[in-house]
Amino acid sequence: MVLDFVRTAREQLTARYVLSLVAFLALAYGVTQDVETVFVIALGLTFVEAISTLRETPTIDSRWVGVGLGVFITVASLAWLGWELTAAAEPGGPAWFPALTALIGVWFLLDARADFADGTESDKPDDMSASEMMLVMNHAHLVVEELKQAPKTVAELADACDLTESRVREVLDFGTDDGMIYPVDTDTSATAKRYALDESKVGSLAFVRSNAKRILRRLARPFQL
Repeated sequence: MVLDFVRTAREQLTARYVLSLVAFLALAYGVTQDVETVFVIALGLTFVEAISTLRETPTIDSRWVGVGLGVFITVASLAWLGWELTAAAEPGGPAWFPALTALIGVWFLLDARADFADGTESDKPDDMSASEMMLVMNHAHLVVEELKQAPKTVAELADACDLTESRVREVLDFGTDDGMIYPVDTDTSATAKRYALDESKVGSLAFVRSNAKRILRRLARPFQL
């Protein structure tokens, strides 16, 4: 299992991808001039990439990744909350934030329970696990930025975004569902088909308008058993 994880990490964390993360952290430092802020961002990126690699490792059941994620967030949040409530030397930060993240951790645990209860994992966006949905949304940002420049095929998007073609297709399935991404060439083969971006459906308001029901259904899923 460990060897499979290392192999998957090597496949995903290519030199170009790692350099792009380093460039992002350098940009963050240039903007904030704060080492602690950059460290927190780097820690968050490391956590997200570790979850992504675990989910991509074929010998690891992704449902247990959800359990581990929920346990980690819940325990860490409760420890943070306890520290905030018992700090005597000087007032700490707002206690509501770690309380909120603890509830988020509990939601992850309930969502993992729902995955086990279903017994199978679906590829449809509404049935994705929470961590899978976050990963697809992160990849969607890369794909959207590329499509803003010009229509591209799946292979071209995979190369430009440093993603696998299967990951690009997940994003395209997600984007074509509400018309944000659409095929330009309808009379060509699947490999030669180019995809374009409807920029009127890009942005925070457009995102909320087109995905609000989907997000609400996804958030309610752990409580529907």
